[in-house]
Amino acid sequence: MVSIMLDFFIILFLTLTVLLLIVAIFNEYYQFRTKVSCMPTVPKVRKELLKIVSKYLDDNHKNIAELGCGWGGLAVSLAKDNKKLNVTGIELSIFPYLISRFRKSPKNLKILYQNIYDFNLQNTDIVICYLSNDHMAKLEYKMENELKSGSIVISSTFIFSKKQPIEVVELLGIYNTKIYIYLF
Repeated sequence: MVSIMLDFFIILFLTLTVLLLIVAIFNEYYQFRTKVSCMPTVPKVRKELLKIVSKYLDDNHKNIAELGCGWGGLAVSLAKDNKKLNVTGIELSIFPYLISRFRKSPKNLKILYQNIYDFNLQNTDIVICYLSNDHMAKLEYKMENELKSGSIVISSTFIFSKKQPIEVVELLGIYNTKIYIYLF
């Protein structure tokens, strides 16, 4: 009986180790492919992002998009706090996408497995992102051409290369995070 239990735990341990290795390899691959790691938004920053969205939200806004939604935590919070709006999270890394896609989510949230550069922004009123300066530089032209006048872009940590923010919110703490708000 002890031998069977020991065999079971060895097989379980090896199976979990192989599964974790596979997840780690895929995560590294997608991190290399997308040039950004899947870092969740820390609670303090998430709370501030939600406050900023509330501040800039008006009655004409219908659609919010989070570019690079990762594990989906911020997108879920946005959808819960803004039930009258359509919230779309876009993610290209497979495991974060799967987690965000299949977690319990409000009905007004849609998670897409898509490249952020291929997502059409024409109907988006507010864009939220936590990406990298390289991504922001590439997105700046896209946003200038696709976003309608009056759209808001909220970026945690990273800035556009040319466009100036209308507001910068600085959160002091371990990371001293800056949140940049842009009007298009």
